[in-house]
Amino acid sequence: MVQMQLDLASETRKACKTCGMEYIPSNAEDAALHRKFHAMNVGGVDFTKAVVERLRKNQVWSGGDGSFIAVIGRKDALALRNRTSDVLRVVNTELAAVPIEDKELWSQTCERKETKTEPRSKAQTVDRFKAYLYIRGPKCIGACLAERIWNAYTVLAQDDTSAQTYDTKSSSISISTDSSPAILGISRMWTSNQHRKQGIATRLLNCARSNFLYGMAIDKDNVAFSQPTESGGNLARRWFGRDAGWLVYID
Repeated sequence: MVQMQLDLASETRKACKTCGMEYIPSNAEDAALHRKFHAMNVGGVDFTKAVVERLRKNQVWSGGDGSFIAVIGRKDALALRNRTSDVLRVVNTELAAVPIEDKELWSQTCERKETKTEPRSKAQTVDRFKAYLYIRGPKCIGACLAERIWNAYTVLAQDDTSAQTYDTKSSSISISTDSSPAILGISRMWTSNQHRKQGIATRLLNCARSNFLYGMAIDKDNVAFSQPTESGGNLARRWFGRDAGWLVYID
């Protein structure tokens, strides 16, 4: 038997080691899309001067080099929320995280409690998410998506026999079987590749816990990380200052 045809249509996908995007190098459109995403991921997400000035009106921290952190929430203008969603698409792609639809991202939430005398408690409704964007020049080079939560689980030492194993995206940690009260969840944390190890993530975390609830600085013991990657777990340990005893939540 002689093969009379050659199948040359198959194209090999490649995963970029820097930005994490999978693409087909031989496909011109795919390659161009990768170049655009790679540039955003490595150097930061570009904003126009007009957008930067609008974000500056929402700043909650400013640095000596002109950089600042802006907070975007449910009540902000649609244009700012759309640009925030653009940043989160980059974040979700790099972290391999599940996308959050805008309807959910800019929604409200309340604690779901039921008692014998009052099936539905009259808890106050609050905004579910707030996004903190670290702006330097015309780029967003860091982002923290914070979420109002109600409970979380304590990270235990690996040799604790009472622990249950919680598999994250790239590692596993041991957590308590019973939940504890919590207030602030860190849903997404990202710093562009070229700007890591500059304290940007720490600054974002500190801004989130001091700004998320009006007039109240949230204690670190009431902050939890969601599904931390290996690098996210390392960040949490540095920020909390201990290997165990901090909180994670399951979203």
